[in-house]
Amino acid sequence: MHVHSHRERRWTYHYPLFRAWGVVGVRDAGSHLGSALAARERAVADPLAPHVIWGSPIIDGAPQINSFGLSAEDEQSGRVLVREMQRMGFDFIKVYDRLTPEAYRGIAAEAKTRGMRLEGHVPLSISPDAAVNAGQTLIDHLTLVMEACIPGAIKLVNSEQAAKPETVDSLALIADARMAAALGHYDPAVCDAQFSQFAAKDVWQVPTLIQMKGYFFADQLAVAIDPRSDQVPANVLAEWQSRGREADRAELANGREALAAQMRMFRAMQDRGVKLLTGTDTSNEPWVFAGSSVHDELLLFVESGLAPAEALRAATLNPRLYQGRDTAVPLLAAGERADLVLLDADPLVDISNTRRIAGVFARGSYHDRTSIGQLLAAARQAAAKGQ
Repeated sequence: MHVHSHRERRWTYHYPLFRAWGVVGVRDAGSHLGSALAARERAVADPLAPHVIWGSPIIDGAPQINSFGLSAEDEQSGRVLVREMQRMGFDFIKVYDRLTPEAYRGIAAEAKTRGMRLEGHVPLSISPDAAVNAGQTLIDHLTLVMEACIPGAIKLVNSEQAAKPETVDSLALIADARMAAALGHYDPAVCDAQFSQFAAKDVWQVPTLIQMKGYFFADQLAVAIDPRSDQVPANVLAEWQSRGREADRAELANGREALAAQMRMFRAMQDRGVKLLTGTDTSNEPWVFAGSSVHDELLLFVESGLAPAEALRAATLNPRLYQGRDTAVPLLAAGERADLVLLDADPLVDISNTRRIAGVFARGSYHDRTSIGQLLAAARQAAAKGQ
């Protein structure tokens, strides 16, 4: 599960929400360096902490999109950062939008030499094909995947990056009117070739569809009454509502078209054997709630054409495969180690039944309905403190 839970003390309400909603493991895809180092120590002792796969701080080009990232301006500085991140004990290198081809090449080569996984966005200066050939093993948010299915779209993105390196970012490009117009030229044959490459080279995809829905349906979500709204700090909720009121309606419409196109790609990806993982981008992303939004993501997977069993695999077995662990189901017996979520109804019949949680076993603790209610109350209390 793709999250950013270790900045601004978000773990104080994220951790109990993860546990309450049956999220027993996460992949932290980038935080402030200092926050991440401190959080790694804290997570070992915190009984509510999920199992965490730790990504490096985001490595971006110059200027960086996010203040909490690191900058690699050329091949050598990229290599140096990879060495530093490995020395600090991070599990993978997280790459981002504004890297130049030269800096990305240095990062990829050094990561390969040192046996570190290379994951994250496909930089806007290259293509998914180039990223895969360089050794990137996971793509977040389907970055540039849809564009790779549209003749000429990657060239457009690359030229935008070259012309406006200080302003361009992947989310803004999705809502660009030119990209919306280009969707009419989507070529399934080109897509099939790209998906076959992903499958052949074991490149994982973490779509985070719920994150895109939060951005591009912001106007509707801002006026809806979501019962989970008390699970985020008041200032965060106010920002989400403001975003929905002030969003450019044309950009929202373009983004919705792009999201629909990405969802239509899903069945073809699954048919070509592309490996999928659930993820939500839980942080302060609009209308993405810690824990519960993974169930929203599963529903979007099914609405995109996956069978419930295929969607569940992306949240259960596939994380084990991604980590290189064996596929054997952990033994449910005294003395054995296993995390388990008990449901009241069959999710193979209706994927929304994943929300009907009767109990959670995690890190040696059991939470029944009463305990789950207490976790939710603790999360609301922490969120109310603005943490």
